[in-house]
Amino acid sequence: MPLQILDHLLKPASFVGDKTVKKQIFIHHTAGSHNPVNVIDGWDTDNRGRVATAFVIGGKSSRGADNLYDGKVYRAFDENCWAYHLGLDKSALDKTSLAIEICNFGQLKKTGDKYLTYVATEMPAEQVTTLASPFRDYTYYHSYSSAQLDSLKQLLLDLASRFSIDLKKGLQEWIKKETLLMPANLRTVKEKQQWLRDNGFHGDDGKAIVADGVNGPATKYAISCIGKSAFELNQACLRGAPGLWTHTNVRPDKNDCFPQKELREMILSF
Repeated sequence: MPLQILDHLLKPASFVGDKTVKKQIFIHHTAGSHNPVNVIDGWDTDNRGRVATAFVIGGKSSRGADNLYDGKVYRAFDENCWAYHLGLDKSALDKTSLAIEICNFGQLKKTGDKYLTYVATEMPAEQVTTLASPFRDYTYYHSYSSAQLDSLKQLLLDLASRFSIDLKKGLQEWIKKETLLMPANLRTVKEKQQWLRDNGFHGDDGKAIVADGVNGPATKYAISCIGKSAFELNQACLRGAPGLWTHTNVRPDKNDCFPQKELREMILSF
């Protein structure tokens, strides 16, 4: 189906009306239930200030009764404007990024044969993703539905076209790096640093590696990133590197979005 965006707009006081240039797109999940209208209404009534994302994608009900919102895209405010969505000390990235929430509970705990959300509600097994290896200490997550991922892809393509954001930058680059291994025949520091540069690894300052010795902080940080999940903390992202990212790239305490196989495949398809 073609992309359809439904407006359910916040009050002007719930977002920042200034229009800004966008360089990044961040995907989040709500850590809540399936109804995007309730999510937006909640931002209008909470006491955290102007915390919101421009778009929310509805999901499946965990109770199996109400799937009317699954894959439906709602706009909360004009995407040229902005709101606080990253929870960082500085707001620079909030101002220069577009943000999308997916209605999803996130991490789950298995108790017996039940999968429980962080608020102890039960998630049906057909809506559970089991990761091959834990992500941020959790193996079980509430799945992003196929309808949500289809809508997310269409929305990302639309925003990338309108705001000139390259979806091959960011997460896609780092997903492709996950299986890279430094060749064993590299002996000198210079050779290792050249390999790191050639393969797009960066230092702890988010910049390309320069000669700082094999135990220098930049080279040491870059080496530590080899084999790391693309969804982990990324210093280049924190410093404003353009492209598509997820909340986990700037917050080590967050689980949105987790590396579900279908999400990864969609990101690699751009």
